Amino acid sequence: MYPVFGSLNWITPYGLMLVVALFGGWFYMRRRALASGMDVSHVDLAVPLIFAVSLLGAEILTTISPQDTEFAGSLVQSHSRFRLFGLLLVAIPALYVYSRVAKLSFRKLIDLSALPVLLWLALIRLGCFMAGCCWGDLIHEPPGLTDIADPLLSAQVLTLPWLSGTQLAFGASFPTESLAYQQHLALGLIEPGAVSSLPVHLAQLYELILLIVLLAVLRRAESKQLPPGLLALFGLAGYSVLRFLIEFLRADNMLVLGSLTFHQLSCIVLLIVCVIGIAILKHAPVRSAWNFKLH
Repeated sequence: MYPVFGSLNWITPYGLMLVVALFGGWFYMRRRALASGMDVSHVDLAVPLIFAVSLLGAEILTTISPQDTEFAGSLVQSHSRFRLFGLLLVAIPALYVYSRVAKLSFRKLIDLSALPVLLWLALIRLGCFMAGCCWGDLIHEPPGLTDIADPLLSAQVLTLPWLSGTQLAFGASFPTESLAYQQHLALGLIEPGAVSSLPVHLAQLYELILLIVLLAVLRRAESKQLPPGLLALFGLAGYSVLRFLIEFLRADNMLVLGSLTFHQLSCIVLLIVCVIGIAILKHAPVRSAWNFKLH
């Protein structure tokens, strides 16, 4: 729940889990490659290469949506953030280019990558919780919320007022070094010298749990004969849905259209693309599909 490990400024909880997640997903993808009969050297080359190239996507998305970098509007200074959808923006085309150069089936390759990517993301969300980023909305509506001049900012930290104070609402407070604390302080929701932030939804752990469920569902689905590419589309569609829902409980993204964030609009676009792709591929032949037999 801290952005840094005390005086160790050269390493952060998020950075540490990013590395752990990368190697965890890499190892899982190697296992899947071996189980499918694919040469694992392709995995060892493609994973670090595409990950490095895809880092550019984070900067591209930040340029496209500069407002989304402000987690409390003009009250808090904008900060650089690692963006999943920015990675996807570059990673998928990069994977396609690699498949063409290596003379591999792109649809098979994205199926091979689908579950490792979800595992990578689940570990990343654990890092988000450890670092105190990607925090959630307020659990209860504080008295000072109605005094905020900008209604978008008050809606940002409490997007679903009807959930406030219900039995479904549970969470935790973050310490003084956390971004949630800085946001609440900047908005005047807590006094200077407060020992912690107001209680917020643990959106990072909510997403982690949903990702584990999605992984289990897709792991079961891949035991069936599916046309190549369909598993990856199911995975992307499933994540688009769960991320769309989780965004309602996150307070670190600006609202850009009503109560929707830029990421939710991205999820809608991705879901439409996935539905069209699934409709096209579900009738494709399965004779070239890979069977993953992991023991």
